[in-house]
Amino acid sequence: MAATRVVAQDIPPFTLAAVRIGIGAAVLWALVLLFHRYGMRVERRDWKLFFVLAAFYFTAFPLSMAFGFQVTEASRGALLMATSPIWSVVLGRITGHESLINRQYLGVAISVVGIGLVLGETTLSPAESGGETASALAAIGGAVLLLFAAACVGIYGVASQPAFARYSALNVSAWTMLIGVTMLAPLAIVEVALGHTGGFSSQNSLLMVFLGSLGIAQLMFVFSLTRLSPTQVVIYVNFNPLIATAMGASLLEETLTGTFVFGAVAVILGAVLVNWPKQNP
Repeated sequence: MAATRVVAQDIPPFTLAAVRIGIGAAVLWALVLLFHRYGMRVERRDWKLFFVLAAFYFTAFPLSMAFGFQVTEASRGALLMATSPIWSVVLGRITGHESLINRQYLGVAISVVGIGLVLGETTLSPAESGGETASALAAIGGAVLLLFAAACVGIYGVASQPAFARYSALNVSAWTMLIGVTMLAPLAIVEVALGHTGGFSSQNSLLMVFLGSLGIAQLMFVFSLTRLSPTQVVIYVNFNPLIATAMGASLLEETLTGTFVFGAVAVILGAVLVNWPKQNP
């Protein structure tokens, strides 16, 4: 999320999303050509579902992230993204794709509280953009966009269940990511044609490649969805800010506070509670 925040300050949002998803798609289709070229057929009736999944997760999600992080600090954005499991719980219950027990609901709540503790007071400070304090309206808009991005994760996890019942994780990921690129590319082309090219510095280019290469991580995420319920998978999204904070402290030789430790324990405990096997009646 910190990498997205850095790149979003210099690269226009449509271009950022298109290049990021484009690199990810290239990585996945390279795997397809190497290992799975004969298993990529999709039934005509399922293309509509694939387009819906692509629209939410590989179009709306990266665009919301790109626009949202332009006016939202990485720490605050991470806290907003930590609501993904809540969206998954709500949507899973509404659609009937998931049935949780009280222990798992408690785990989701503990995990979100843990993220708040991990990020601490930085989530309460005014958001800054371009060296100036963002306006209240821009800050609210950024928060809404990142909440929507979090909802897109939950929507993808729940809505993709019918697809995983008929297709492999690589099939679903590769096709939906490719569809997402075709949706984003025209927007990026118009953006560039209007002169909004942004700054592709060496650092930004490397970060873009890093973000795009997470196509492998996306495949692992989707593979998990074929084995576990949506909330059991999405709960691990909350490990991202936890690991990022710990790595940042290690690299920058910063001291982690007791609050961070309590928050980290809460995040881990939440994941354990959500994923602990249910007892057979």
